[in-house]
Amino acid sequence: MFTGIVGSSKIVSVIAQENGWTLIVNAPNIFDKVTIGDSVAIDGACLSVIKKEDENLSFFVSLESIDKTIIKFYKPETLVNIELPMQPNGYLGGHYVLGHVDTTATVDNIIKGEEAWFLSIKYPIEFSKYTVYKGSITISGVSLTINKCDDNIVELCIIPITLSKTNLGLLNVGSLVNIEFDILAKYTEKLLIKRES
Repeated sequence: MFTGIVGSSKIVSVIAQENGWTLIVNAPNIFDKVTIGDSVAIDGACLSVIKKEDENLSFFVSLESIDKTIIKFYKPETLVNIELPMQPNGYLGGHYVLGHVDTTATVDNIIKGEEAWFLSIKYPIEFSKYTVYKGSITISGVSLTINKCDDNIVELCIIPITLSKTNLGLLNVGSLVNIEFDILAKYTEKLLIKRES
């Protein structure tokens, strides 16, 4: 489980294989903190470390993850958001993030202000039931608060510290991002369905 409070790293290489890909990420900031088998979130996708070498971490990426995330578009030097799992004695600075990306979404609009950016993200309409005003959402691993909801578009306020510590400042209109909707909304939906049945 993660919190959506991330740092950034760069892709070293992507090795395509028949049953999944190997993703190699340069991660000097967390290299000494992880061991083989540990989970790490890359742009919000939970992946397991399979190798460590020269401050680089290698991950196996399943076909399911390739299909549902922006990993399939990675190239060497791509800047990605990276996060270690939440520790039991740590602070929950963002919200509960599982690292299970629901789908990809598209940047619909960007308004660049002096104090912050306002980012509009458009996602498949079937997920709109999971978004609420002032609720939480995860965009490429970053925990954010929803400013506005309009059908299948959410507006998000990105403050300067977030722009400087993540890859969100590199986004353009039309860019694809990973999106994970709040797990609490999904559990609530399931409970309500069971109550009605």
